[in-house]
Amino acid sequence: MDAAKPQKSKVKGIVIYFCIVGALGGLLFGLDQGFINGSLDFINRYWKLTTSGGESYASIMILGCVLGALISGWIAKSIGRKYTLVIAALFFTVFSFWGAVTESYEILYWTRFCLGLGVGSASCIVPMYLSEIAPTRVRGAMISLYQFFITIGIFGVYVSNAWIDSSFEATWHNDTWRLMLGFLGIPAIVMLILMFTIPRTPRFLILKKKDDEAKKVLKKTLATEEECIKELKEIKESLAQDEKLKSSGALRNLLGKSYFKKVLLLGIMIQLFVQPLTGINTIIYYSGIIFKSAGMSNPATGTILVGLTNVLATIIALVLIDKYGRKPLMYSGLILMIISLVINGTLFLYSSHGAFGQIALVVFTLLFIIGFAYSCGPIAWVICAEIFPLEGRDFAMTITSAVNWVGNYFVIRFSLTIMNSLGGSFLFYMFAVFCVIGLIIMKYFTPETKGVSLEKIEMNLKAGKRLKNIGI
Repeated sequence: MDAAKPQKSKVKGIVIYFCIVGALGGLLFGLDQGFINGSLDFINRYWKLTTSGGESYASIMILGCVLGALISGWIAKSIGRKYTLVIAALFFTVFSFWGAVTESYEILYWTRFCLGLGVGSASCIVPMYLSEIAPTRVRGAMISLYQFFITIGIFGVYVSNAWIDSSFEATWHNDTWRLMLGFLGIPAIVMLILMFTIPRTPRFLILKKKDDEAKKVLKKTLATEEECIKELKEIKESLAQDEKLKSSGALRNLLGKSYFKKVLLLGIMIQLFVQPLTGINTIIYYSGIIFKSAGMSNPATGTILVGLTNVLATIIALVLIDKYGRKPLMYSGLILMIISLVINGTLFLYSSHGAFGQIALVVFTLLFIIGFAYSCGPIAWVICAEIFPLEGRDFAMTITSAVNWVGNYFVIRFSLTIMNSLGGSFLFYMFAVFCVIGLIIMKYFTPETKGVSLEKIEMNLKAGKRLKNIGI
């Protein structure tokens, strides 16, 4: 027993390293999300953009994300999860630096769209890579690393934007945004290099008839030879079933199957109502503008607090998701978000922008961030990576990821317009209503998947169990 423990610990460390590097795709998304918050004023002034024009620049990346998510599944099937992420990092590196030096707004706009291609691909492929490389006992935490790195990227770029603003604004003036955008390319280079240190997933290697390479990966990630043999057998059986389904035409008829239509619709609803329609990206992108509209003289301080809180609160999910389950965290998080949104909406309704109102606005914005960071942020991706049946998993993840990005586009594209025309109170109340809908979806339709194998979830789904009960 004593001899086995160090081996198990060592393997677990290797798995965690693989998952950390694989999850760096979330860092790219976080960096680009946070970039807008702090740089948009400079970009608007430099290119003489209106409020609508600024929203358009901020949101065009999301259309790239939609396309990236839609094509990433096909690319990953051809070259694997790992090298799809390499391409995503390469895109992010090239187009960050290109956008930072261009003198053409059309090129700047186009490079932001291309950044979205990389981010959207990563959003779809990272959860797949993590679910295929991580052991069942830590699968939830490892998939949650994707959201954790999103928060690190957001916080990191908030800090760097504030530092660049205070240190270089006097000499660079309206060109400060170039330094902010160029900074994004540096972590992307690091990710690009580290991606070559992680393996391709055993599932993909076996699919490509590279059994020996798959065995080597399994020996690194599993504790014993018996586990390797068992896992290898299960992967081959799974792929054989997958190929049988494809050859029989079942894949083409997926949308005609009631169980698949139901679970796909659930995935779409989760990716809409507990992700973008909660208003999280309005806070991430525009918190500086929101705080400024409330009369704060130094909105950057509040923005940095948002980023730091986002990182720290996500750690709660990493620690608790495989211990207490997905749904308890979702319930408490959504309730906290609803309360925070209603109070912030009321602050705007009564124009309480004095010192007390400003402090309250920041406090309840931070509480909203805490609620999202340990619940909706990571767990939506975890659940969607777990509930879809094998023959439709790639397709379903592609569709639900794309829907998430479409929702993000509309939220980011129109939030400032709604706030300017209908008021901040309307905006916050609207997001609170969407959170209530998300709570209903969690309560009555979403299964608890903690500690349940993907195979059992699929078996229960196909046996006709209610969606809420497929994890039992």
